[in-house]
Amino acid sequence: MNMRKLYLSLIALLVALTAAANDSEYFTCGNQLVPIQNTNIAVAKEVLTVNLTNNGFTNVEVYYEFRNDGPATDILMGFEAKPPYFDGNSELTVGPHPSIHNFVVEMNGKNLPYTNYLSEKGLTNGISPVDKSKWEYTDGDFDAFVSKADKETPLEYAYVYSFKAHFKPGINIVRHSYTYDESYGVGHSFWIDYKLTPATRWANHQIDDFTLRITAKGTAKHFIVETKPFAGTDVDMKIVSGKGRTRMMPWGFDESNGKVYELSVRNAVVEWHVKNFSPKHELWISSADVLLMSGKVSDEKVYYDCGVHYAPSYIVPDKSTSLNRRIYRNLPFAIRGYKFNDPKLKNFFNSQWWYLPDPKYNPSKDRSLSKRERKIVHGLFNNLFQ
Repeated sequence: MNMRKLYLSLIALLVALTAAANDSEYFTCGNQLVPIQNTNIAVAKEVLTVNLTNNGFTNVEVYYEFRNDGPATDILMGFEAKPPYFDGNSELTVGPHPSIHNFVVEMNGKNLPYTNYLSEKGLTNGISPVDKSKWEYTDGDFDAFVSKADKETPLEYAYVYSFKAHFKPGINIVRHSYTYDESYGVGHSFWIDYKLTPATRWANHQIDDFTLRITAKGTAKHFIVETKPFAGTDVDMKIVSGKGRTRMMPWGFDESNGKVYELSVRNAVVEWHVKNFSPKHELWISSADVLLMSGKVSDEKVYYDCGVHYAPSYIVPDKSTSLNRRIYRNLPFAIRGYKFNDPKLKNFFNSQWWYLPDPKYNPSKDRSLSKRERKIVHGLFNNLFQ
């Protein structure tokens, strides 16, 4: 998703959302490995695993099978990461990307050395390191650097990780992993985007066999996945292990923006598998907070995403009644399956589509709550950004 359009859409959402603060922080996005040089190498298989956590980081693991139908060859490959953007504070560093950690590439069982640097225009137009003598820093929105010559031209830059890969004839296996900071903002406890379309730069202009795997191991997550990347297929996302439910929902407040997969899972693995995948849109995963609308409980107004389902978010409910406060404070436990004895809480949560009771769940022994969820449990609704 284009970041400028993303932030404009978030600003529009602000009018409709009841939020604790207007801050947002975009750290970076994931990206496919791509050839910097022209190549005849094809992507025979890819398994993209996005591991959701409660520590503010997303771990990405990618398994590739590249097919080389020609002789052995060396190819210069790269990974591109967009720079971070913080409300009121754009930041640029010359070394490794400040929000990407533990970057590893392994090919045919051997770790590959790589170089990383700031690049003008990124991989799109080659790899040209930034000439800092031509640019100066600005704290303007979206653009961290502008041309010294005219003060108007923004620097289009990206962090590039490049390495040389030796492809033997036949199948070559590449394993790629890294961790990056989750972004968050108005209407989102977290969002994760991943660039899929660069995969079409390979010789076959597609991924012959593609699997998207989203995990929430040892925790509970309620999130949405935009359906645009999956347009034109009749394949649905499936929960292959753990507990949870999934359904299709409108994107935003009406049907005008299409639909999203909405998933509420517990210690689960979700997969989407398709053959001959030629992505035309990027992957977008977000907390379900953006589906906000108002609902009623016993004629007492309370705010939830999409009426009455779970969102451990910055969205602050109407706290004017004790029932509403208790419902909101117990949401992190409910999503994990806690069985309630209180009749009002029991009736409310039993009516929710995502609620799956777990008689074995003991909140006193649970260490999986995120920092924001712990604040919700303690009723710190106005401190969720801190």
